[in-house]
Amino acid sequence: MLKIYQIITSIDVGGAENVAFRLVDNINQNKMNDFDFTVIELYKSKSNYSKEKKQELLLNGVKFKTLFNGYKRLSLVFAPFSLFYLILKNKPNVIHSHTDLPDFVLSNTLRLLNLFKIYKPKIVRTIHNTELWQTHRKVGKYVEKSFENEYVVGVSDVALQAYKRLRYESKLSISNKHRVVFNGCSIPQKKELPFNLNPKKINVAFCGRLEQQKGIDVLIDRIKMFNKLFANHVHFYFIGNGTYERDVDLLATEFENVFRYDSISNISEKLANFDFIIMPSRFEGLVLLSIEASYAKVPVIAAIAPGLSETLPSDWLLKFNLDNYTELEDIFKKIINNEYDLELLKSNAYTFVNNTFSLEKMVESYVEIYLK
Repeated sequence: MLKIYQIITSIDVGGAENVAFRLVDNINQNKMNDFDFTVIELYKSKSNYSKEKKQELLLNGVKFKTLFNGYKRLSLVFAPFSLFYLILKNKPNVIHSHTDLPDFVLSNTLRLLNLFKIYKPKIVRTIHNTELWQTHRKVGKYVEKSFENEYVVGVSDVALQAYKRLRYESKLSISNKHRVVFNGCSIPQKKELPFNLNPKKINVAFCGRLEQQKGIDVLIDRIKMFNKLFANHVHFYFIGNGTYERDVDLLATEFENVFRYDSISNISEKLANFDFIIMPSRFEGLVLLSIEASYAKVPVIAAIAPGLSETLPSDWLLKFNLDNYTELEDIFKKIINNEYDLELLKSNAYTFVNNTFSLEKMVESYVEIYLK
């Protein structure tokens, strides 16, 4: 039996985290007895979503561990030693790292293993973003120096190119064991939201981390402008937590058509309640939420951005340039005036994701990597 550690930043909201959960859930549900998974988080999140998710993992028989119980930044100091201890104690066969902070911790753990000449498990890295260490390039180069010829998976072509670019900048060789594995989704069940929507309005939701990468600052500014025209037609729902929580709360205080709720567990199963999902991201790896929305037949209003554009048909009518005010305004005008054939949009998006982002293909690809 292969012991596999799935290392994520925290058991909380995030596309990388969801990929790890889906891998484990799907392999466990299909009773692939060759695998023994443990989900390992760097630090403990205190959000309600995290608590609910951990209860769900326990009910599904998924093991998880926390490397450090204190603050996020301190976890980067102490987590490598905790991971080092777990490797010595449990001797995992494979360590699968998701995104930059787990890579950082793993890189320091590998340094410890090398220092004491201890055999290293097989390393699998999934690159979930198209911008790596955007504001900390020196840290990124430091991290990469610990990695040599591991299995490297890009969730999209542009994500894999980001890995190659960082290796080139760091004057390091590129692993010859690299490939693209698209994030996979299954058709979500429809479940009710824990709050009510207004059926007389156009209900538009943002779901995810309230961070600059997600374009939250731009969306806040746009809503302030749009509400002069659209306040009587559109309700905006922000579902998530993050750096811009206070800004969104202030926006909700200022406008009656804006609402914010904390992150909701298994949000993919609730997307079908909304009329549209809006995603003003600056960049992504290969964002799951857009794929989930198309499976739920909810049109996505999406910024033209690496890793997001790839999740929608090339001729998608609801794409806009993030720095162009009038493009997003025109989309909302056309929505309000019923100028889009929404049923055709939904059908086209559903067909596209169903042909491209198969959960079964994703799982089969990772199983093949684990077993090599």
